[in-house]
Amino acid sequence: TREGLFNAALALAPEHKNGARPAVLVPNPFYQVYAASALSVGAEPVFVAADAANGFLPDYAALPEDILDRTAVAYICSPANPQGAVASRDYLTRLLLLADRHDFTVLADECYSEIWRTSPPVGALEVADELGTDPERLAVFHSLSKRSNLPGLRSGFVAGGPESIRRFRQIRSYGGAPLPLPLQHVAERAWGDEAHVEVNRAMYQEKFRIADKIFAGVQGYEGPE
Repeated sequence: TREGLFNAALALAPEHKNGARPAVLVPNPFYQVYAASALSVGAEPVFVAADAANGFLPDYAALPEDILDRTAVAYICSPANPQGAVASRDYLTRLLLLADRHDFTVLADECYSEIWRTSPPVGALEVADELGTDPERLAVFHSLSKRSNLPGLRSGFVAGGPESIRRFRQIRSYGGAPLPLPLQHVAERAWGDEAHVEVNRAMYQEKFRIADKIFAGVQGYEGPE
């Protein structure tokens, strides 16, 4: 997803938004690619705290109207890294409605969606479908890096509206590197198999258990959702 998340602002952020420098909303702490993508197109990265006060997910609705009106794209990571928080259906609903109101695109980084403790997290596409959201309002990113522990394979995908995907394809044709066919065949097998994902998830459950035991007495520690 790194390449896709970086290319997102290149593909979707306009040179100006409502006559001003566009803003890119970024949760803080954040994956550095979000900010780098914003800066690469001359947009202003706006860092929004994702801490205990707001459930470790950024409250973009609390931003001033003038910032929201020039927002081009907003990044959200759920399950969040490094906090482990999961966006609820209500949170994603409010975010998509906010994006509609202020005409920006939500970039949902869901590459950790297969690593959960008790129940799978709700997906942004699922909520968008329930709301009847314009497909161009959302782009969702997934990867084999976490799902299958295959970061070196460099296989991921983005799902979004036809126009957004057209722009992604155009950007990739200029500066992307195609995945060699043998690796594409490996990726196809990995994407199509759920058994190894369940094994991987069970291994994470054991790691969570060990971490919870070791850090139980550490102030501020909260295990991931």
